[in-house]
Amino acid sequence: MMSSACRYCAIFAAAVVLAVLIQPLSVLGQEAPPIGFFGSYRTAADKMDPSKLPIIGAWRINFNRSDPSLKLQGRFKDTGTIIYTAENGGIKQEVFLYWPPTKADYKNVFTDDAREFFFKLDGKNIYPNPQGPNGLGQTVAMWLVDRNTLFRERATKGVVDEWVLYRVSPDANTLVWTSFGGPGDSGHQVWDRIPMPQR
Repeated sequence: MMSSACRYCAIFAAAVVLAVLIQPLSVLGQEAPPIGFFGSYRTAADKMDPSKLPIIGAWRINFNRSDPSLKLQGRFKDTGTIIYTAENGGIKQEVFLYWPPTKADYKNVFTDDAREFFFKLDGKNIYPNPQGPNGLGQTVAMWLVDRNTLFRERATKGVVDEWVLYRVSPDANTLVWTSFGGPGDSGHQVWDRIPMPQR
C-alpha cells in the first residue's frame, strides 16, 4: 500500500508538471508546449553557464497583471525590482522593495528593503539564505526545466516549505513567479523586463 508521504509526492509531482505546462501560460499568452518539452539534454549547457538564459537581467513588478489576492502593493513599491546576474557558474538573485535602494547593508543584514542570494541550477538544496541573511536557516534548490523555466524549492532548517515556478515568456519580456504550497500565499507575480539599472 502506498504511504501517505509517497502519495503526497506523486500528487506534488503531477501538480508541478501541470503548473509548468498550463498554469502560467495564460498569463504569458502562450499555448501549451508539445510533449517532449522536458529533457536534461536540452538544458545541460545552460546549467553550467546560465549567462545566456532569458531570466538574466532586470525586472519591474507589474501590479496590474499580478494576482491581486497576493496584495503585492503592500510588499513592493511601484519601483520594486529584481535583478538576476550570472556569477561563478550560477545565478545571483537580488530583490528590491523599491529602486534605487537606500540601504547598502542588505547583503549582511536582513530587512524587507532588499535581499540577495546565490544558487546553481543543480537541484541541491544547499544554497543559503534564499530570503536574505534572516537567521532562519533557509536554503534553496533550483532546477532548470527548460531555458525559460526554473523551479525553486526552499527549505527552512532542512524542512521543505515553499515551491516557486519561474517562467519567462517566449519574447523574454515577461517573468511570472507562480508560488504554491508552503506558508505563503499561492498565486502569480508578474514582472516586466526593464533596462539594467546603473549600479
